[in-house]
Amino acid sequence: MKHKFDQIRSLSLNRKTTVFSTLILSFSMVICCFVVTQSVVAQDILLQTGFEDFTVGAPPTDWSVRGEQINVTGDTVKTGNKALGILGGANDDRCGVAIETENPIISVEFWVMITGAGRSFNLKVISDDDIGTNDGGVYMNWNENAVRLYNGSAWVAIAEFPFGSWRYVRVVADVSKSEFDYYVGKDRDETLLAEPVSGLAFRKPATKPTVQWVAFHVYSSVAQGFVDDLLIYEGADPPVSTPVESKGKLTTYWGKVKQHSSTQ
Repeated sequence: MKHKFDQIRSLSLNRKTTVFSTLILSFSMVICCFVVTQSVVAQDILLQTGFEDFTVGAPPTDWSVRGEQINVTGDTVKTGNKALGILGGANDDRCGVAIETENPIISVEFWVMITGAGRSFNLKVISDDDIGTNDGGVYMNWNENAVRLYNGSAWVAIAEFPFGSWRYVRVVADVSKSEFDYYVGKDRDETLLAEPVSGLAFRKPATKPTVQWVAFHVYSSVAQGFVDDLLIYEGADPPVSTPVESKGKLTTYWGKVKQHSSTQ
């Protein structure tokens, strides 16, 4: 009789232990899901646009613009119906957007196609308050089937770049180090997996602790350039994406869209 009682008690204890273990496991899974969700939501996307909401023949609304030849176009696009065309202009014409962040690392992704030959537009990721400043940030351009940076005294080749076809570019700027990394591929997936050209120097050391502007800049430009599906976000890690497409342009990303301001 005592042996049977011990068996019943042992079975009861095993059931309690199993229930307790199940509760602990379930609680742990909930905590993990919460942590992962919080991590994803905390990632700030500063700007995401395929230029679909803007008017063809005019620059993007609420961006800082100088000159008249950097406009939304429907003629040369990668996805959807519109893209940004850097069609020419006088020296120091530009089209840029203000960035509001406390993160010293900013990533910029976009499709780009350079037509013709010769020098094309510059990309600036600017730490200074003044969008017209060329120092203190990423200063690079496309020229003669190559992408280059300006190191303060000369243009230096970063990598080859085929003109006349679309490529996906990713630039990760670290203001705390005054350096950036450059990635390129035939599409976004290839670019994210690509080996970067790392530790590239800003034109001069950063003047502020964070990025203030991202701008497309004209200087002695000859070849027209086109930009599509522009994505700007905090940090060096790409946002987690969903399979949902928005207006046939950009993948919709999980993340908090951060407000930004700019001046005309």
